[in-house]
Amino acid sequence: MLHPLDRRSFLAAGGAGLGLTLSACMSTPKRRVVSGRMRHASIGVGGMGRVDLERISSHPQVDVVAICDVDSAMFEEAAEFAPDARRFRDWRELLLEMADEIDSVSISTPDHMHAPIAMRALSLGKHVYCQKPLTRTVEESRALLRAARKSGEVTQMGIQNHSNGNYAAAKELFERNLIGQIHEVHVWSDRPAGWWPQGVERPAGADAVPETLDWNLWLGVSPERPYKEKMYHPFAWRGWEDFGTGAQGDMACHLMDPALWFLELGAPRRLRSDGPPPNGETYPLWSRVHYEYDANRFTTRGPLLVTWHDGGFKPSVDLCARLGTDRESLPANACLFVGTEGALVANPYAAPQLLPAAQFEGETIPSPEGVNHWHQWVYACFGVGEASAPFDYAATLTETALLGNVALRFPHETLEWDAGRMRFPNRPEADAYLSSRPRTGWSFL
Repeated sequence: MLHPLDRRSFLAAGGAGLGLTLSACMSTPKRRVVSGRMRHASIGVGGMGRVDLERISSHPQVDVVAICDVDSAMFEEAAEFAPDARRFRDWRELLLEMADEIDSVSISTPDHMHAPIAMRALSLGKHVYCQKPLTRTVEESRALLRAARKSGEVTQMGIQNHSNGNYAAAKELFERNLIGQIHEVHVWSDRPAGWWPQGVERPAGADAVPETLDWNLWLGVSPERPYKEKMYHPFAWRGWEDFGTGAQGDMACHLMDPALWFLELGAPRRLRSDGPPPNGETYPLWSRVHYEYDANRFTTRGPLLVTWHDGGFKPSVDLCARLGTDRESLPANACLFVGTEGALVANPYAAPQLLPAAQFEGETIPSPEGVNHWHQWVYACFGVGEASAPFDYAATLTETALLGNVALRFPHETLEWDAGRMRFPNRPEADAYLSSRPRTGWSFL
């Protein structure tokens, strides 16, 4: 039996997500509800996968019955949280052999394997928790959204900041309507500098594959290439086009989240990159992408401009001066709403700020408690509350970031985006970057 929940726990489990967006509530099929204990399988248990395993397994009604990783060296630390779990190298074997013995799956692999695994898990009727970004391509995101809607399973993307107290505080300030109608938004990140390589060419030669690693399984749907020590596995894959989605794919799902969430944004109408293009192997060292959205009830009359900056770039000196601050005082990663009456900084790692500070002196900054993002999903699998970042919402957020990566390939060009038809009418060549062809034997769509 599910442990009884008091009213506060119920709200913490799901209530925070109930007003997220209209799309987050668009589940047509009846939800499948777990009864008894939830039997869980964790796929990818190194890095963030270890964190996901730890947090999900800490729920008192979850039994982790299987763990999977292409690198068996990851099993030792994972065993601390799943000592009795069966171990697999190949996720396909796990889902085949244990299809009747698991209720849910978490996916914490490199980006290129999110969609194949999630699609298979949903087709088997499993609830899915998937790390961000949801997919590596826009086509995958659309396909995974369709699969999730058809299945009726409970889904959640791993954007734990969405459930933390700092974003809840920023949302409360935004809803006080202190800064007026929004006319521009800036989002920025310090990635990739110092985190993983970008703007580099493919290394020459090949190194011996570690005995613990199945390199063919690690490559999965991506093209063949030689193993090179410390260049891809276990973490540096993010900057490579074949495996990751670069700085924007990694961080926009965290940092652009408030923009889409607070302003209830859907798809942009057009976008433009002002930065350098990728080199055919890795994403550039920095980027700046401008998105243009139709006005809505939160914005001024003109189009809303949302600008993404990475590589350590931030909003302009002039804008900072108008807001009574300077670049150095801004956080390394944040989302800035600029309105007719002031500005709001939503920071996933610290309390929100109102600017200019002198104008809002005395305004109380709220400090609500956060929600356990992992447990919220587990409770939703039991039929208690809702997941706050289901694939209905996560697909839109992911697609926004991935469109930015397409724009990088056509610097200084404005790309018109037809979301309904999934194409760029004024630049058909860009359509080719909305999808990718999987390696022979790895087709999944």
